Amino acid sequence: MSKPGLTLHRLDLFLAVLDAGGVARAAHARRLSQPAVSEHLRGLEAFFGVPLFERAGRGVRPTAAARLVEPFVRQALGLVKSAEQAAIELRGLRAGAVAVAASTTPGTYLLPEILGRFHTAHPQIALTLRIGDTREVEQWVAAGSVELGAIGAAPVTPGLAAEPWVKDELVAIVARRHPLARRRTLAGAALAGQPYIAREEGSSTRAVAERSLADLGVTLRPVMELGSTEAVREAVAAGLGVSVVSRHAVRARDPRVVAIRLQGRQWVRDLLVIRRQGAPLSPAAAQLRELLLATH
Repeated sequence: MSKPGLTLHRLDLFLAVLDAGGVARAAHARRLSQPAVSEHLRGLEAFFGVPLFERAGRGVRPTAAARLVEPFVRQALGLVKSAEQAAIELRGLRAGAVAVAASTTPGTYLLPEILGRFHTAHPQIALTLRIGDTREVEQWVAAGSVELGAIGAAPVTPGLAAEPWVKDELVAIVARRHPLARRRTLAGAALAGQPYIAREEGSSTRAVAERSLADLGVTLRPVMELGSTEAVREAVAAGLGVSVVSRHAVRARDPRVVAIRLQGRQWVRDLLVIRRQGAPLSPAAAQLRELLLATH
């Protein structure tokens, strides 16, 4: 007896249920009935031979098997989308889309201007920028959800290729009235004992800063962890502590915060462009990569 048919539509609905957090939400988003979505899920379960969802109250939750097959499904659909995009873009970049992901610093302060230039040159190409922490960006690229990523530390996820992009300097930031605010440069050891406002775990800025300080024998214990560089800067401006951020994140026109250069070469890092190793880029993504790497 042959297995039930496996279709791209069923795989797409499987991810829709995972991403939406339930059958009802996925059905509403795709303008389908709940029974129709449930029927497609049962077809997938018959194909794989394992249950993919189980009842949880009035809804459903993914099983361990669903989480196991999820990255393969995302990669498969990503490859199909790449094939479709390649066929479209071979006609001269007259249509299509490129999805890029970036950690906070490049995604907030650098990529928008470059994407704007790309859009001016290729207005028919739809652009998507997802911002997350470095590890999330790596996972999105590895899964094929996006073609390119921009991060601030060497990737740890297997199967990714990284290319140096631009130099980025980390600086200490303090409130305008802080005792250190008059200093033009600062040794990292001078931050010892200061209340430290940190980014969340997974942030490459935080990882590089704490590793550089550890090399100097300095360990800072965060008094506060915040999920964005903007929030960190606001906390510092309010006098809640000091932090270490990218120079790109410190607006010269902000009179509340002072950026102080840290002594030593270890405070300069490479921002990196990452992609899946061995996976061909769509023509539009390849052109965007060339534009990124030409920007120093």
